[in-house]
Amino acid sequence: MRLALVIAVVLGTVAISVADGQQAPAASRPAAERQASGVTVPPLPVPAIPEGSAGIAARYPGDVGIEKDPDVVFVESFEGSVDDICGHWEAAAGKPIMSKSDDVAPGSGGKQSLLLTRVAGDTGGYLDGGNLYHRLKNEKGVYGYDQLFLRFYTKFNKEHAPIHHFGSGLVGFNPPTPWPQGGAGERPRGDGRWSTQVEPGNFDSWNFYSYWQQMGGSPPRGQTWGNTFEIGVPPRPVVKDRWICLEVMVKMNDIGDSNGEQAYWLDGKLSRNPDGKITSYLGKGFPSVGTWTFDKFQPYVTGPGVCWDYRQGKGAPIEGGKPFPGFAWRSTPGCNINAVWLYRYMSRPETGTSKVWWDHLVVAKKYIGPLSPVNP
Repeated sequence: MRLALVIAVVLGTVAISVADGQQAPAASRPAAERQASGVTVPPLPVPAIPEGSAGIAARYPGDVGIEKDPDVVFVESFEGSVDDICGHWEAAAGKPIMSKSDDVAPGSGGKQSLLLTRVAGDTGGYLDGGNLYHRLKNEKGVYGYDQLFLRFYTKFNKEHAPIHHFGSGLVGFNPPTPWPQGGAGERPRGDGRWSTQVEPGNFDSWNFYSYWQQMGGSPPRGQTWGNTFEIGVPPRPVVKDRWICLEVMVKMNDIGDSNGEQAYWLDGKLSRNPDGKITSYLGKGFPSVGTWTFDKFQPYVTGPGVCWDYRQGKGAPIEGGKPFPGFAWRSTPGCNINAVWLYRYMSRPETGTSKVWWDHLVVAKKYIGPLSPVNP
């Protein structure tokens, strides 16, 4: 089986001008100039979306039987041998650093989790840190959905080294290959691929890391690395030695529109700024105001912004205080949500011992929420 741990999965292009923020015919501009910072949409309030125990998991204490729910698409309980677990996925790398653990998330109805351990001088060259990938078939027997939620539990040991990238999200490849794809630093086409994930980095804050056809460029040459959307808000610290429930939602856009959405929850809660305004749920027109600084969106900031101007080869001022433009994830229906990718990419040799646990992964068509504890 072909395996590819390629980290910044990057995405395509759309028709937006950069320097002046005005729309222009696609044929008149290089594709690399089509950035979300040039899209103007009307402001909207953040739509209502569930939080806490208002999801599918509330009906299945300990997640026991959740795989039978009609809205559930894929479940990984991380029970059984390492070979059994990896056998549920189409691509799995790093098996020598995987082991069973009896440390499970609070409220779990299971007996074990999957532990991935990197030890200095003894990781057998598996610097990727572990990799699981699986395509998602819909009711018609073909790959892909227009909206999905991914929830799983993770835990990091106290001495865990900084993580280069942490695949904790949903992806779309056209065609949907049985292995993950990548292309670090490249803006992908809207008919080829997109990806988004939420990652801990150096553990000071969780952040989105998204690639799509309107992603912004960054200095010094306009490269398109994963874009983030919660700049200038309080950090969301990554607590070590404690189980964390992370949930991610992606909604595809209609073709020709930027009405795609994404969100994430930590322990069942959306992230908010000090004024209580939601920052981890973004779509067309919401947050209702914000400013771009190259490839980073600052929600609820009204000052002037800057984008990468490919004609001039440098930053150019743009109007700030505009609504978030939404996500034009794709330009063709086939580039939908068709795979889940869970990985930990460590780009440097280990200096100590880094451990990560994974447990209770569920992919569903509706909000899932944290574990409902098993009845005593």
